[in-house]
Amino acid sequence: QMMKAKWCIAALAMGFAGMAFADVSSVMTVDLQGPGGHSYRRYGNTNAVHAAARAISAIQAAIPDQRQCVVFNFNGGATVNAIASNSSFQVSLVAKDQKSMDELKAKVQKAVKEGVDAENKFRSAKPGDLTQDGVPAAIAVTFK
Repeated sequence: QMMKAKWCIAALAMGFAGMAFADVSSVMTVDLQGPGGHSYRRYGNTNAVHAAARAISAIQAAIPDQRQCVVFNFNGGATVNAIASNSSFQVSLVAKDQKSMDELKAKVQKAVKEGVDAENKFRSAKPGDLTQDGVPAAIAVTFK
């Protein structure tokens, strides 16, 4: 019995020690907003879903190791025959320490910016441009 108790205590201590050196994890939420519109009447407007897809592709290129970065919970658009005005997705990150986590977050933010910039450029939308309805033409991004 005493040997069994010592073994349990040792196992618990090793478990707690392992927890003290566990990886750092974080989940980022990325929200994208654009003008959207009907696909016929507003053809040429930026598309928030297209921007998110470009961003996710850039994230995968920047952080190809799925043990460090996984994109999930992709949402966007409202209906068929409409240009998506909003989209969102989440990014789960795992790093060995806080410095590495900060580096991963910076890579995600840079990749998202690249994806958004690519969609804006493709649709010739620059910051400050307005659509024919008077709303911002460029995709905007928010990180949470």
